Amino acid sequence: MKSLYKLLMVFVGVLMFTNTQAQNTGTTPFAGSTHRYTITKGSIATTTLAWSVTTGSNGTQFNYKTALDGTYVDIEWLVDGDYIVQVVESRTDVGFACPTVRQIAVKVGTNTFDVFAELVSATEECATVLSPVDDADVLGDNSTDIFGTTSRDFKVKMTGGDNTKKWSFDYALTDIAGSFNLGDVTAVSITDGTATGNNVVVAAGVSEVTFSISYSTNKNTAGVNGQDTDFTMELAVSNAKDELGTPDSETGDASNKVSYIVKAVPATTGITTD
Repeated sequence: MKSLYKLLMVFVGVLMFTNTQAQNTGTTPFAGSTHRYTITKGSIATTTLAWSVTTGSNGTQFNYKTALDGTYVDIEWLVDGDYIVQVVESRTDVGFACPTVRQIAVKVGTNTFDVFAELVSATEECATVLSPVDDADVLGDNSTDIFGTTSRDFKVKMTGGDNTKKWSFDYALTDIAGSFNLGDVTAVSITDGTATGNNVVVAAGVSEVTFSISYSTNKNTAGVNGQDTDFTMELAVSNAKDELGTPDSETGDASNKVSYIVKAVPATTGITTD
């Protein structure tokens, strides 16, 4: 006997990049990203290292994220502009230090990394219903009748980022099971990435994630004869960033939150007669 609980399926698919996007590298970083700069010391044992950025101020134009005396330094770039990253290796066994200076030019650009959600079909539509509905058992009783499957798709897209880097985001999807008695989520899967709780990590080279949500029409456990109600299903995206920590450049726009309005179809019973 068909369960009275609705089936809600969430599938997360992906679409591969087909276009070339900006490169977020150590010499051309996006504002908001963190990059590592590394050297190998000379073979003289008694030396020290000192890293610096020769222009701007720590805490204003950039943040040092590691100590400045190791073989590497991590720098978070905050403000667009031209900078020089410098390291000095000096001897400690002689008074005049015999320093060696190495430098690399860095041009920090505007952060164009943008993650947003969008609908795939019309904002407001009726639920899906078979025509005619399949009478599966007792006429006048909808408990085993099959009205059909209603589905809605959302997409989460990334543009303006570096397609050689992984990216991630948190999502919140309306609990239509708990709020509207439409059943439990039975699967959440993602291709070329990892979903942990409400966080999705997307593989490098992938620009688009698709959420497909479906449930059995008019199998509402709280409704008379399974009657569904109208409801709104919303997907909200937050905390998007790439693997270098580059944040979403457009966090305040409406595209980070989109929703469908699903209009219920009548749960008409099968026809009975004398």
